Amino acid sequence: MKRIPKILILIVLLCSCHKTEQEKQQIKIFNTVWETVNTKYFDATFNGVDWGSEYDYYKPIIANCTSTDSLYYYLNQMLFKLNVSHIGAVPSNEPESIGSPQLFLDAYVGIDLRIINNEAIITKVDKNSTAFKAGIRPGFRILKVNGKLIESFIKEKIDNPLPPFNDINMRLLVTENIIREFYGEIGDTVVITYLDAHKSGYQKSLKLADRSLTKHTSVPWLPPMYAKFNKRVLNKETAYIHFDVFLPVILDSVIQGIQDYKRFSNLIIDLRGNPGGDFNTRRLIASQFVNKQTLFWKYQSRTSVNNVYLDPPKSPYKGRLFILIDELSSSSSEEFSGAMKAIGRATIIGQKTAGKVLTMEVVPLADGGFFIYPNQQTKTSKNEVLEAVGVTPDIEVSLDKNDLLKGIDTQLKRVLKLIDDKY
Repeated sequence: MKRIPKILILIVLLCSCHKTEQEKQQIKIFNTVWETVNTKYFDATFNGVDWGSEYDYYKPIIANCTSTDSLYYYLNQMLFKLNVSHIGAVPSNEPESIGSPQLFLDAYVGIDLRIINNEAIITKVDKNSTAFKAGIRPGFRILKVNGKLIESFIKEKIDNPLPPFNDINMRLLVTENIIREFYGEIGDTVVITYLDAHKSGYQKSLKLADRSLTKHTSVPWLPPMYAKFNKRVLNKETAYIHFDVFLPVILDSVIQGIQDYKRFSNLIIDLRGNPGGDFNTRRLIASQFVNKQTLFWKYQSRTSVNNVYLDPPKSPYKGRLFILIDELSSSSSEEFSGAMKAIGRATIIGQKTAGKVLTMEVVPLADGGFFIYPNQQTKTSKNEVLEAVGVTPDIEVSLDKNDLLKGIDTQLKRVLKLIDDKY
């Protein structure tokens, strides 16, 4: 009988040991994810999913995964069956993938956009940005980004959706995917094909420039993030505050801004495009608008209900409050606006949100990745569930392309008209 060389036997044994160790780690990760959901996920009914059967089905699949990509693909396939937000397994090399692009990436061209009547329309161009210097303006329609048709971004998300599975969240995901192309590293280039105000077609190559902002470490398991805050007086009766994320770093600025504008009869808080953030930040900002202890949220876990109250400051803002939201306002933005609406403290204007309204916990995984899952369901003081439902504005208003071409923010204009009409 022909003898097998010892070196080949050693290679086979080493490969076998490596595969065994890999299987052990993959099963360890799988068990961590499955068991956490089984014991700590807020809904004991698992939204109708037979969670025990999912274990039996996915365990052998996970054991046979040959790459990190396949491991996390199947973990998320299992998790997404629950059809809730704030859930997912994230590999160690992709921590930035879970958030909105403006939070993490260091360079940009200065463009924001929304899907309006099934067209990708530029809604904002930052002054002195690369895009502004190139003559790109609000109201222009984007046809391609880096050679990809806008339709391809839509198809990509139809093929790979994320929960909750509804039309507004789909539009949010498509919009964020397009916007992500406008961010990256300093010196990167983005090629944009667009139609201008006269429907003339152009293609321009734009360099991504430094955002000239400071990053802040706010969440231990995520990279440092950017946060923007601005305020201004619109007229003698109305002031305006905008911030693009609920993070502790903007808290003092927002509260000071509210205090600075106490003498104004009307205050507009703009949460359009704000993806959410920190619990205490949203709670303390909300507290600035009440004059007595007020039930604001109810957090339903698997075993109990935690009532969250707002404690009034010494000098709350007593004027009329208006909150602007859109389909990219999610999580904390939805909690804040939905709860303000429920207690009758604010008028909500804009577009309905996607309903990504749960609180989450983070669990580290054996390979350096992490797993997020919803441990509580948010309810308003009226027991309204916002998850998968979203916040419906008191007055629904969409942005208008023709207004944008004229430099008019249709939604903000509607707030100002509402204020004028009440005098």
